[in-house]
Amino acid sequence: MSEAVAQAKPQNAGTTRLAALLRHLQSEQLEHVIAEEEGEAGESTHPVATILVAAESLPQLPRLLNEFCRRNEMSLVYHCHRAADQVFMLSWLSEQQRPQFISLRVKHPNARPGGWWQRKSEHLRRWRDPCGMLIACLGPVGSGRTNIVEHLGARPLAPFDSAHVMDLRPHIMRKQPVVPNSRVPRGPLGTLAKLMMFVADYWLGYWLQIRPKLVAATMVVSDRYFDDILVDPSYYRIDRFRSLARWLLPWIPRPELWLVFDVPSEVLQKRTREVAAEEAARLRSEYRKVLRRREDVVVLDAGQPFDEISAEAERAIVAQLARRTARRLGLPDTSKDNPTSTDVLLFFCRRHVPLLSKLVRVLFNSDIHCRLPVDVHMPHPYGIVLHRQAVIGHRVTIMQQVMIGGRDHDQNIAPVIGDDVTIGAGARVLGDVRIGNGATIGANAVVTRDIPPGATVVGADRIISRRRNSPTDEAEESAKLTRFPVSSRRNSAA
Repeated sequence: MSEAVAQAKPQNAGTTRLAALLRHLQSEQLEHVIAEEEGEAGESTHPVATILVAAESLPQLPRLLNEFCRRNEMSLVYHCHRAADQVFMLSWLSEQQRPQFISLRVKHPNARPGGWWQRKSEHLRRWRDPCGMLIACLGPVGSGRTNIVEHLGARPLAPFDSAHVMDLRPHIMRKQPVVPNSRVPRGPLGTLAKLMMFVADYWLGYWLQIRPKLVAATMVVSDRYFDDILVDPSYYRIDRFRSLARWLLPWIPRPELWLVFDVPSEVLQKRTREVAAEEAARLRSEYRKVLRRREDVVVLDAGQPFDEISAEAERAIVAQLARRTARRLGLPDTSKDNPTSTDVLLFFCRRHVPLLSKLVRVLFNSDIHCRLPVDVHMPHPYGIVLHRQAVIGHRVTIMQQVMIGGRDHDQNIAPVIGDDVTIGAGARVLGDVRIGNGATIGANAVVTRDIPPGATVVGADRIISRRRNSPTDEAEESAKLTRFPVSSRRNSAA
């Protein structure tokens, strides 16, 4: 065992957490030695520590790191093999709600240069489980989608070595972009040829361009994707064969994360005059419909300022990295188990078996049409009604008799529920509202406005508490809640 050597750099949140991590490994009696610094911390944008761990102690390291993250409100977001070393990366949120990182480089004291077979095995493993990530960004013109894509491409997050921005498709087959001024629909043969070209371009581009970049730990951000054809076919001069385009979706390589930029039509009208009010409302509804069957979809509130929406996009990427890392390392699932009745209901709701799915809905008196993550928790799956355009986050608890639906004057837009939200029995969440992460909706509550993260709601839009991010929040909490108007809603405020 060796004691941590104090670093010459001034102490900050990253170095403090890194020192706490090393103390945690020492307290758990992990046989390791802190190696001398070799310049990694100076070359990196975040603190890095290097330790030597015996081969017999390596299997318990992911469990210890996961336990440290659980105790300190952090996440294990990255793990990769580099030569004979392993790199683990941990993340937490700063006061500005942006992800921060620390890295732990693990070396084997008796490691030797591998032979030909070992190098090939390492290469195949990286092709099977690449460290990069393909992210698709969808949203109407004027939603700020392009600015966020450029921001992510210019400043890749720490887990990625680089970033690559793609416009709609890889452009292997035909490099000329769509001409915006041309709106004449193609004929049947032209439309069919266009769709087949898209399929070939995505397949060839993925295996020749995108996959090698993912293996090289590159974050590939796509500004639009093939699914955009179903939302706005006129932009691509397609007015027929939409059923064929929908049938081709499973044959297109799918991204690991979808970022949907959702913005109220009133706000979109103020930003751009290119889209009429009716068309803006239709596009907003269509984006929800296209992706309601997709997993790992995050609907961003594009009505926020640029800094807030960029931070929200970064948090979504880091959360997806944490889920992927937990799956690859085989970390224990922290989500709550559902009863058998819930598994039966969700099985038939997700697969839409003719007649049988409808019969199961009738037996449970539940009507669920929206996309549900695998870690949703329903202890009593009876009388639950979920709108087909509702967006449900991860680790959400939904009790019995809950309704999440739309309102007639909201263009049939349903709520967006954040992660780690608890919705009590008999609660109603209606209309164009967003429920922040970690919020609690009390039993029989009625919610018709946005709820901040960590808040607790009872009755009709009555917030009785909210999360405290700093000591000053406690002193200002009462005044802030008093000034929060009961009748305020996102559409009117916009």
